[in-house]
Amino acid sequence: MAGGYISCGPFCGEDKSGSAVSGVFEALPDSLPEGQRSAFIETVLNPLADSLEENGDHFLIDPDTACVLLPPVDALFLQYGEELGSPEPFDAPQIDEDRGLDAGDAKWGQGIGWRYYCLHDLRIALRKSIESGTPVVISFD
Repeated sequence: MAGGYISCGPFCGEDKSGSAVSGVFEALPDSLPEGQRSAFIETVLNPLADSLEENGDHFLIDPDTACVLLPPVDALFLQYGEELGSPEPFDAPQIDEDRGLDAGDAKWGQGIGWRYYCLHDLRIALRKSIESGTPVVISFD
């Protein structure tokens, strides 16, 4: 089954952990103060979506964007961890299925278990990007 992958330099996320990135990006603005949401969508999320549309199978998150993304990614990861009972990230997708979500829908961003799994690796990749100056790559096959 196809999926999304997160990497940055030598770091490679877990199998298909990037699959739920669209659901993560959809939820991220809610972890910001209301007055910052529109600008975040316009200046951060929309350009990433445009890049994916342009490239078709991947997009890059540059280190400057990683700096802006990391705080809401951390906040959303902590929120989902509390909601899910802080499972091991690799085990979190199963929680979506246990809750009755369609496995495919959950994987592609509708399940918070899959989002939690994605956020775990995205957090690591964003930190690596900031430290190394290397972009994060999210690719799909």
